[in-house]
Amino acid sequence: MTDWSIPHCVAGARHLVDVARRHGAAPEVSLAGTGLLPSHVEDGEAEVSAEQELRVIRNVMAALPRVEGLALEVGSRFQITDFGFWGYALFSSRSLREALKLALRYLDLSAIFGEVEFVEHQDQASLCLNYAKVPADVRNFLLERDAAAIIRIQRLVDSRPTPPTRIQFEFPRPAYAARFEELLGRMPEFDAGVTMLTLDPRVFDQPLLQANEATARMCEAECQKLLARRRARSGTSARVRDIILRRPADAADMEMVAAELCMTSRTLRRHLAEENSSFRALRDEVLMTLAEELIGTAHMKLAEVAERLGYSDAAAFSHAFKRWKGRTPHASRSKPV
Repeated sequence: MTDWSIPHCVAGARHLVDVARRHGAAPEVSLAGTGLLPSHVEDGEAEVSAEQELRVIRNVMAALPRVEGLALEVGSRFQITDFGFWGYALFSSRSLREALKLALRYLDLSAIFGEVEFVEHQDQASLCLNYAKVPADVRNFLLERDAAAIIRIQRLVDSRPTPPTRIQFEFPRPAYAARFEELLGRMPEFDAGVTMLTLDPRVFDQPLLQANEATARMCEAECQKLLARRRARSGTSARVRDIILRRPADAADMEMVAAELCMTSRTLRRHLAEENSSFRALRDEVLMTLAEELIGTAHMKLAEVAERLGYSDAAAFSHAFKRWKGRTPHASRSKPV
């Protein structure tokens, strides 16, 4: 089962922003209300929360309602390098079967939103995608995107022509059905009641040309470490950071953050103490990062930054910035405004 509290790699959000830009939606529109800046999604080592990525999807869907096959286009853009050690572990596996087992073992390091199960019978092997827990307004989008991404990664791991023998989607046939065959290599069955990708099981045990057992072992060990680090950051502290990122102007209001987490401020304080953190430390961490981005990259005026981050005026913001960094905001600019 996919754990939504664990941060995602930024690739899903980045490809969505890039595709939306190609269709006329500016990055600022795609990222509105997420607390993310364009420079963040371009950082290959960055992470985003599930809630932030869902907000990006909703923004793009609202901005480009007439663009057909958008999710398929996004899913077909993924690369092995988008997933770091997880991707390299798949690429170095001895066979497609081993790659698949490893992918599912560390699925939380991917961009997948739903639950994925591998089911094998005598004459077929299938990946079943269960997205029942994904919000209904983005469910079909993510089913399309993630199915396309799975087929894309499978093709990159195994360059031999092994298209799915059957593709099924649980939703009705859309007007752009031809795009599925174009990008996925086969026309799916729609209204199937289940979303499933089926392959000939004989391809699963054929040796992969680029297999490297030592590299695969090393990459899997790194996957274990990375997943442990992400899980360690997926508690209350991570949820508080996400809220402050989305609503930095309200960051001083601990009662508001606690209410959004469905707890009292006293309970929130206790949970954070158990994680060796505090609300003020988290607030300062997030606001400091945003402040550096806004004054150093976005080149906003100090008064605008102060308003964006919830300070009464530029002087109050400058005082806080000097406390964080030991220098004034002006000294941190990469060039004059």
